Amino acid sequence: MDNQSNWKDLSDDISEISRKIKSNLTNDENLEDLKHSLKNIKNSMSESINELFQIVETTVNDEEIKKDALNVISSLKNEIAQTVESAKEKVSEMINHEGIGSQEYEEE
Repeated sequence: MDNQSNWKDLSDDISEISRKIKSNLTNDENLEDLKHSLKNIKNSMSESINELFQIVETTVNDEEIKKDALNVISSLKNEIAQTVESAKEKVSEMINHEGIGSQEYEEE
């Protein structure tokens, strides 16, 4: 239950950020800056997860512990991916709803 509460809090935080973005997006330059920032966040998180995989692979000798650790990391990666996707969708919905910019949010 505590884990669900944490994810709900994260979702609420994303919603709050989305509202702030909505109130601050006034032109295409801001939209491009937002796209660039989200892409950088995604890349940074991906690199960190991959480094964590490598650390576990190279330093943990017990195969059972290694397998469990990699499963936890994989679950974490999936949760983060879902959260990022949710944030992207919320931002896109707000941008499209308000008609800000002439393009839909797309990954570069």
